[in-house]
Parts: sequence; structure tokens; C-alpha cells
Amino acid sequence: MMMTDVLIWNKYSRIIKRLAEQLNLSDLQAISLFYKSRVYRVLSDKSSLLITQPEMYIVDELVEELKYEGA
Repeated sequence: MMMTDVLIWNKYSRIIKRLAEQLNLSDLQAISLFYKSRVYRVLSDKSSLLITQPEMYIVDELVEELKYEGA
């Protein structure tokens, strides 16, 4: 495993924790939402620069995605 992989996984965990706190979800619910999201697919794309954004920006994107899907 490369060091960048570890940093990315750490960032994912911080995003999930913030998502859980912001939406009052369990960690398990937040994990499920995160890994099923379009935002996660974009983050996983090595050519995407979304991973360089602050965690709160990414959480806001996730929340917007969930609002859009729920509408």
C-alpha cells in the first residue's frame, strides 16, 4: 500500500464521520451512503481533483446529492 492510499483512506474516514455528525446518522449508515454515492465514485477516479478539496466541501457535495436523490 502506498502512502497516498493511506492518506486517502484517512480522508474518507473523516468525511464519513462528518457526514454522520451533520445528518445525525450512525457511522454504519454514513459509511453505506458514502460508498454508494456518486461523490465516492468521483473521489475514486484518479483523474478527478475532488479529493484535493476540503472535507467539508466534499460533505456538502454529499448532502446535496442526497437532497437531490430524495426530491
